[in-house]
Amino acid sequence: MFCALALLLCAAPSGQAQPRPDPIIDIAKGRADMATAIRKARAELPRFFKRFAAPDPSESYFLVKYDLVPGEIDEFIWAQVVTHTDGVTTARLVNNPRAPGYRRGQEVRIPDAAVIDWSYVKNERVEGAATTRALLNMVSPGEAAALRKSHGWD
Repeated sequence: MFCALALLLCAAPSGQAQPRPDPIIDIAKGRADMATAIRKARAELPRFFKRFAAPDPSESYFLVKYDLVPGEIDEFIWAQVVTHTDGVTTARLVNNPRAPGYRRGQEVRIPDAAVIDWSYVKNERVEGAATTRALLNMVSPGEAAALRKSHGWD
């Protein structure tokens, strides 16, 4: 069994650039490193939503990652947070989904329990993104270097 993880390859720095199309990486389900990353991200989710509710002027582009269509082949995808109320996030898809019936920019509602990761940009550096950090060991060295650079992690 595999799951598809869309990578966020660009941060929207202070200029609020639109995200570029993202590659999708298929990984085997049950990877311990990914499970650890998801646990870490979920544990920090309340702090993330607190930042979203009262961001510092240097913070922007708040995203959550969740499984768009849970099932045998999962599709984990990033969505930009619009609102968060009573444990539900309204967000817009920032990746081009594989799943039929969905499109980039589509508004979705995501219960907190479905969120597996989060990120935001602070001073042109991506904060959070635990699953993306875990993916650095699953891609080629060139792809990992490009991710580190685009996320401000180098």
